[in-house]
Amino acid sequence: MTPLLPLLPLLLSLLPSPSLGQGCASLTNCQGHGTCTTATGKCVCYEGFSGDACQRMLCPNDCSGHGQCLNVKRMATMTNALPLSNATTYAGYESTHTWDEDMVYGCVCDSSWTVGLGSGEVQEPEWFGNDCSLRHCPSGNDPRTAANELDCNAKKASWSYEKGKTGNLCHVDCSNRGTCDYRTGKCACYNGYFGQACDQMDALAHE
Repeated sequence: MTPLLPLLPLLLSLLPSPSLGQGCASLTNCQGHGTCTTATGKCVCYEGFSGDACQRMLCPNDCSGHGQCLNVKRMATMTNALPLSNATTYAGYESTHTWDEDMVYGCVCDSSWTVGLGSGEVQEPEWFGNDCSLRHCPSGNDPRTAANELDCNAKKASWSYEKGKTGNLCHVDCSNRGTCDYRTGKCACYNGYFGQACDQMDALAHE
């Protein structure tokens, strides 16, 4: 007998699409993501799901007003849909067509700078988190080190298998000389350091 678990994605993809006039029973009992109201024959979806059969997963907190809520099909065609890399992969296979392509949604967070792995692009977006509620602090080069901390050439991005190209930039919160409050996106500089990115120092600066 063939195990059913590996076939679950295929079986779900073959379910009939919900349509108006169908009762909850015809909507596969709200997909387990809602409650069937027998009086109306309609599903009342749990938080985080929508659709006549509660078949779609919504974005958390509607991306907090700092991102786009997109399905995985749209994300797979984007080059900056973090944390997805260029040519999005599903289990190692490049594809924009999967059984859940129009069912699973996620946030693509906003950024006031260009995000990517190319020259002049920054590896991290301004807003981040699963609901885009967190904000990176201003970035700067560490004033105490000789190395250019902003150079991300040949450095692997945290969200990709790929590495930064020549001229690619790392994002260094508070220049490594302060603490970033990701709720506000503002730095609290260490003693002796100042500036929005804590990238300036005075005589009191110390390691």
